[in-house]
Amino acid sequence: MRPVLKRDAGVSERIPPNYEFAGRWQLNVKGSALVAMVAGSILILGLTFVLGTVIRALLRGPLEGHFSSGGLLFLPIILGVIVAVVILHEAVHGILFQVSGGKPRFGFKLSGRRFPVAYATSKEPILRNPYLLVSLGPFLMLTPVFLVIAIVANSDGIVALALVAMALNASGSTGDLIAARKIRRHDRSTLFQDTEDGFSWYVPSRPDR
Repeated sequence: MRPVLKRDAGVSERIPPNYEFAGRWQLNVKGSALVAMVAGSILILGLTFVLGTVIRALLRGPLEGHFSSGGLLFLPIILGVIVAVVILHEAVHGILFQVSGGKPRFGFKLSGRRFPVAYATSKEPILRNPYLLVSLGPFLMLTPVFLVIAIVANSDGIVALALVAMALNASGSTGDLIAARKIRRHDRSTLFQDTEDGFSWYVPSRPDR
């Protein structure tokens, strides 16, 4: 029987009495781990852009080369795409938190005192499978949307921006993918409580012997 989750104020009161704290995981954004994550993000960015370009070329033909950077408008356009992708990415996290019974809130901070990140979080405990969907949601939902836009669009400029958005979203999901790998190792009955840069997890209490 699925436990009834408490919604009272206070972190401890949110955890059902038949669950106990089992551990905490935090995304490491320091030293070699940070270098590896940044390198992985850049790799995913490049691979996703190339893959999207190839798929577009196979289905609609290669771009005709009519796209213009627009001179001074190029940088604001790219910055606008980055901001839009970040907002959409975190919005999907928030919606999935809400659907899973959470109360999402959003913020921006320096992770590890140097790595800027936007985040969506919720203090309500969530079972493993819904929490896994929260983590993977932006990657699984937004990446195909941007790819479809790149395929159906007739303007080379829109196609290029859609491919950039797709690559940025996939690259920005690096931390989510790492977290998802950790989440899926746990049993379905495990409860997770988001901590902005990681999560705590709780397991059903063992009866006293």
